[in-house]
Amino acid sequence: MDSESEYSNEDDMDGGENFEFQEENFDESPQSKTPITKEDVLRGLDPQGIPWSTLGTSRAEYRKQRLNQYRNYENLDEAQRSEVSASSLQHDVSQHNVKHVDRNNSYYSFEKNERLVPSRIVHFQLRNLVWATTSHDVFVAQAHEILHYNYLTGQLTEILKPMQDKGKLQTGRLQISTMCVHKSVCIAGGFYGDMVCVRCPGEQGGRPEVLFSERITTDENAITNSILAFEPPSGALLAVISNNDCVMRVVDVENHFKEIHRAQFDWPVNFSAVSPDGKLACVVGDSTEAAILDLSSGERIATCDKHLDFSFAAAWHPNGDIFATGNQDKSTRIWDRRTWRCLATLQGRLGAVRSLRFSDDGKYMAMVEPADFIHVFDVNSNFHECQEIDVFGEIAGVSFSPDNDAFFVGIADRTYGAMMQFRKTRKGLLDSSHYFP
Repeated sequence: MDSESEYSNEDDMDGGENFEFQEENFDESPQSKTPITKEDVLRGLDPQGIPWSTLGTSRAEYRKQRLNQYRNYENLDEAQRSEVSASSLQHDVSQHNVKHVDRNNSYYSFEKNERLVPSRIVHFQLRNLVWATTSHDVFVAQAHEILHYNYLTGQLTEILKPMQDKGKLQTGRLQISTMCVHKSVCIAGGFYGDMVCVRCPGEQGGRPEVLFSERITTDENAITNSILAFEPPSGALLAVISNNDCVMRVVDVENHFKEIHRAQFDWPVNFSAVSPDGKLACVVGDSTEAAILDLSSGERIATCDKHLDFSFAAAWHPNGDIFATGNQDKSTRIWDRRTWRCLATLQGRLGAVRSLRFSDDGKYMAMVEPADFIHVFDVNSNFHECQEIDVFGEIAGVSFSPDNDAFFVGIADRTYGAMMQFRKTRKGLLDSSHYFP
């Protein structure tokens, strides 16, 4: 990950990975912060509240403009890339598309856009800032805090404060680069190897309990790029942490983040995903390759190397047989754990694949671009059927609810930033799910 590419707000993002409407078009009226519901959209309101009639263009025309003008950020030029050429990538994409990828499916329907819950991106390459714990509870990171929002009660609660146990942090407060939430435990990582973990209060309320608040590395280049909490069959709550100091760490969360595994690489580690049985890790970073590690021995047992640029996303399917990697070459590759062969190559519309998530039931995989597009693939169709969610703005993160009934999209934009909630489409029970004109 680019260590020099630190941003205090989304206005300054590099490489074309940004979107802001012009300031003269800002709508700061009280109505601009009220929620937008599916009923509002059915009456003709834009799902994001964008007043197209006053902007001198239509949604369709602006979409064409975005597709033509967006510049994808890449770290490697043609001379620096591996033996895998761009033509080879396009061949693999074309091979998957021979049967045609149908992007007009509806698995999740627009339910509500909560405009009082915007996201805030601090580093343009890191987009795992949204986590759902139920179909109505979602957590979102901002620059120095994490908020919890409940769609049923409308209550917004501060979970991680800007000055959390400041004496043990590098700068006195946590500048959040990434986060994760697992059940009642919320973990946030920062730009200097800082790590803060809190236990969220229950339904009776109260204050979050600080479980850990220290630096896990003193390396000068120690940005925390990703955190993923998981429970292996042993039952202990563990977290796999990826840092720019070229180390992947597995820690025992409830034992003061005691380090139980580590692996050193020749490149900064951007994301690590652990297999459902807790035995393997897929590790990606500032390299074209994905390393597969045996966590018990630390041995690298396989290398999957077909991408053209650096990777920032990985995910295991709940059945453990397949996993996915997402790259700045704008592709996602689906791999077979049994043969380590690439089964499919998927491509988006605008830019790099910044985040990947499988639903807990294994039916869907969300592929997230830096802006505008989220692609929800039907896994059982061998990734040939997809729902394309089309929005405007930088995407801070997405999350399926654990019961798979809801899907959340965090949008980071100074004017139209919000948290969008989608609900599982039930034919005959919900209105038409195609709410995006």
